[in-house]
Amino acid sequence: MKLLSQLIAVLALALSLQVSADEPREASIDWQSSADISTLIEFKLDAVNGEITYGPNFAYSDKALLDNFSEIYLVRAIDHQGQDQYVLYITAQYNDKDWRSYKNAKLKNGAQPIKLVSLSTDMNVCPEASCRYEERMAIPLSMINFFDSANMGMNLTIDGNSSYNIALPSSYFRAILDAAPEEELYDNLPAQDQSI
Repeated sequence: MKLLSQLIAVLALALSLQVSADEPREASIDWQSSADISTLIEFKLDAVNGEITYGPNFAYSDKALLDNFSEIYLVRAIDHQGQDQYVLYITAQYNDKDWRSYKNAKLKNGAQPIKLVSLSTDMNVCPEASCRYEERMAIPLSMINFFDSANMGMNLTIDGNSSYNIALPSSYFRAILDAAPEEELYDNLPAQDQSI
């Protein structure tokens, strides 16, 4: 009987490890906690482009988002002169009868339009009446929009043939800010040839 109990416990542990291995870490964090979000931030120091910080995939924060988007993440890049650039990358992935053709982005329920750049589109298999569509977009953010979002969150609406509202919490932007490395990291980069 004791052996059976131990066997069941081992099987339960193996099953729980398998389930957690299949589920991305983004699916289990508290999206209102910048500390939780910061555990998933990736940082790269590139000799050519400078410092690049990648936020975790926010699409996993909500099942409804994940049904329509496979990726929503923020990138912060700081070049060697210290200039910041912020870009929100979005990949819409959905089953529908036609393209949603996202063309516009607005903050604060349409009061403030911002630039939306279409990067690519792809249509996958159409088994029945609907097809699987994918639209990749980039939304460059001004420093003001980024810092406003770090204080109040971002209420973003994207639209085209359909519209969708995405509400990113301020904790997401604060976690990106908190991930900024110390200045001495720049000292370790190889010198660039300035004669070009």
